[in-house]
Amino acid sequence: MGVRHEVITDPARLSRLHPAWESLLERASSNDPTNAPFWQETWWETFGALDGRKLRNIAFFEGERLVGLAPLLSRWHWYKPGIPLRRLELVASGEPAAHEICSEYNGVIVERGLERSIAQAFVQALRDPQMGDWDELELPLLPGDVPMVEALRAALCEAGHPAAVAIESTAPYIPLPRSWDCYISQLSSQSRYLINRSLRDLETWAGGELIYTRAETRDELANGSFILRNLHSERWSGADEKGGAFSSSLFRSFHEQASLQLLERGALELSWLSVRGEPIAALYNFAWNNKIYHYQSGRRLDLPRSVRAGIAIHAFAIRRAIERGLREYDFLGGEARYKQQLSLAERPLLCLSATRKPVVALAQKVARRGLNGARAVHRRLREMWKPSGTVSDVR
Repeated sequence: MGVRHEVITDPARLSRLHPAWESLLERASSNDPTNAPFWQETWWETFGALDGRKLRNIAFFEGERLVGLAPLLSRWHWYKPGIPLRRLELVASGEPAAHEICSEYNGVIVERGLERSIAQAFVQALRDPQMGDWDELELPLLPGDVPMVEALRAALCEAGHPAAVAIESTAPYIPLPRSWDCYISQLSSQSRYLINRSLRDLETWAGGELIYTRAETRDELANGSFILRNLHSERWSGADEKGGAFSSSLFRSFHEQASLQLLERGALELSWLSVRGEPIAALYNFAWNNKIYHYQSGRRLDLPRSVRAGIAIHAFAIRRAIERGLREYDFLGGEARYKQQLSLAERPLLCLSATRKPVVALAQKVARRGLNGARAVHRRLREMWKPSGTVSDVR
């Protein structure tokens, strides 16, 4: 049975696919919270109306069964010094840096074993008139350990769309062993000492008044979110940081909705440490697909130098994950020192980029390097877009 596709431009139609979408995730080679309907649709509700974005999801079916979903949108992307390209990119990506959600492991969802056929169907769907004209395709923060990335790259190249995959970042993680002692034994001597000393010094300083709390109700979620925002803001309140991620109203709005839905699914791991009734550190984690995702954190800065509250609260969370029999503790993207100290492995986060025509790849290269040929490329693109669109159409 062949694979057929449907281009979805109406959020209401996408909502009707929720049961099939959830079922597909259970059969997919990559099942992460950023692929889930609640994350994708909350992002669209928050950011979809900005910068002329238009929904361009592609659903793939074998008969009536959903076997793949490419959550895409289209918009204009401007390269300096003023080159506009029509971009297809993932929903839950491409927001301004000040509001960035960082949806690691987002990507094309596909049933295991169907990667090649869905990749070929994806390329065919890009030619569907409902997708509109496009110049470049940008799929960031893809998991580097799933076969769909290479299948997409190969299919795009075979169809004449220049495509490349680059390592964008790395995600340190812990393949969780059966016991806490086993985890500790696998660390370097320096990391082992760091964790043991951090826990011991914290307990000594706390004097028996240390409490570890997890949000399990809506009231606890509201309280924990308040604690997290304050501690995160304190941590990133320097002159260049402007209060950290939660200073963005769009970032806060997204996570107010997302955290509530995580709570209702039993997937929220929002926790904090308190000493003598005062919060000193907080973690905003997700529990999904038998693993923990560490998303955000905060800590007090006015503690004694020997008290490493950030390390200690991760130790509490890692121990809890091991005791629950989970398979992994994922620190997500970034090269923060504590992630390197506590992790045992890392996976690459990839960006798949493609262009519709080779001339667009040249335009990208010129724009990204700021070469003197930008005006010539701009003129060439104007000619290429006629008669379906001109630069004057850009909004």
